[in-house]
Amino acid sequence: MARPQRYFGSATSSMDAKNRINIPAKFRSRFPAATDGKVLLYVMPGPDFRHLEVFDLEGGERRIEELTGGEGLPDAQQRHRQYLLSLVEQVELDAQGRILLPKVHVEYAKLKGEVIVSGAGDHLQICDPDEARNENVPVHLERMDPSQIAEIFNGARPKQA
Repeated sequence: MARPQRYFGSATSSMDAKNRINIPAKFRSRFPAATDGKVLLYVMPGPDFRHLEVFDLEGGERRIEELTGGEGLPDAQQRHRQYLLSLVEQVELDAQGRILLPKVHVEYAKLKGEVIVSGAGDHLQICDPDEARNENVPVHLERMDPSQIAEIFNGARPKQA
């Protein structure tokens, strides 16, 4: 079994009036193509703050499988998973390296003009710079405290207040 693709780093990009985002080349080059040469991606709302998550085909299928599982969950929790699955969209990377984002996703993530595209391990995150600043999302190195970096690298849990 092949290792899943890993995405890391960040870059700024822009969204045009048709809700197309140019995926930065450093990420685009990592997307696996299907046998027909197409690059299909999954886009879905992200948790914790308003952003979008973008998975390659394999990673997206894995995430969908995680959301589809859970037999025996309480009805309300299962309905929430089903609703989230209804918001997953498959998009194609075009020849110019862009993806077309559904309007509902753009509205959810409050995207406009400039966006931040960052690697999050097995997927990408797309967020609005103002939203990231308001939610204190550490997408810029100067915003991170060195002790946060040490905790991440050392595997320490965040200190309880």
